[in-house]
Amino acid sequence: MRNVFTPILIVYTACLAAQQAPQYSMYMLNPYAINPAYAGLENTLVATGVYRQQWSNLQGAPVTQHVNAHMPLYVISSGVGLKVENDAIGAHRTTQAAVSYDYSLELGRSVLLSAGLSAGYMQYALDGDKLRAPDGIYTEPNFNHNDPFLPEGKVRASTTFFEVGVFLQAKKLEAGLSMQPAFAPALNTNGSEPLKIEPVRHYLFYSSYAFDVGGSLNVKPAVLAKTDLTETQAEISVVLQWNENIFAGASFRGFGASSRDAAVVMAGLRLSEKTTLAYSFDISLSPLNSANRGSHELLLRYSLNRPIGAGKLPPVIYNPRFL
Repeated sequence: MRNVFTPILIVYTACLAAQQAPQYSMYMLNPYAINPAYAGLENTLVATGVYRQQWSNLQGAPVTQHVNAHMPLYVISSGVGLKVENDAIGAHRTTQAAVSYDYSLELGRSVLLSAGLSAGYMQYALDGDKLRAPDGIYTEPNFNHNDPFLPEGKVRASTTFFEVGVFLQAKKLEAGLSMQPAFAPALNTNGSEPLKIEPVRHYLFYSSYAFDVGGSLNVKPAVLAKTDLTETQAEISVVLQWNENIFAGASFRGFGASSRDAAVVMAGLRLSEKTTLAYSFDISLSPLNSANRGSHELLLRYSLNRPIGAGKLPPVIYNPRFL
């Protein structure tokens, strides 16, 4: 039985690391993380850092760090960006970095259509010391899986990848579609325990609409849908901002018994004219809710808040932003 079970375990864990794209609850505050075509659309230099601890108190649960920065290049109607991400799930770790470029086209006085491309490098690592097999020996000083399919120590694989996206920005409406990755060769490890991992393409659709309610309150509903053409997950969010300084919101992720995941509450404030801090908490609604204490996400954002560079400025889009 062990000879059948172990290969299945290896295939499952490898596919899990390859197919599970990182989850972000405050996606509406950081669109560039999910779409390269958003780079530079805020007409200033923007830098964002995110730390997420998913399913806290559950051993091996995902922990993600993400940092990005993007800015416009007015003289050629373009934008550029850089993002770095580290995602750990149990014995798996995926680290990637990518640079982005997009070109914007004016579709009328207050509408921009942007098409973007990211090119990057991805490294996957599997730590065999964190795995345990039914017949393994794990009493000090011995460490032996007693299984030829399970590695001892770390195995690594790396590859290049590409992401593509389009993004439409109007007065109050934003909408974007992206593929992550659009192309990436299989990751192959070397050594006595080779692994082959196929990165799985994800399609992401994002949209938001911002409007004023009175003189001091802004409301921004948003939706994010993700699919690998096998499984689909969607979430809907609403964020309210008061006097452009304090904001709060809520989300619901997953519609249907198989995809219901979490209810999210979030809040944030502007620490200064250029710096914003936000926090969200996921209340788990999936079958894992009895084994974890929710998910935490912290976001820190810096915006230069003034045009940079030279050349012709893009058309003014009166789109009330929350950050």
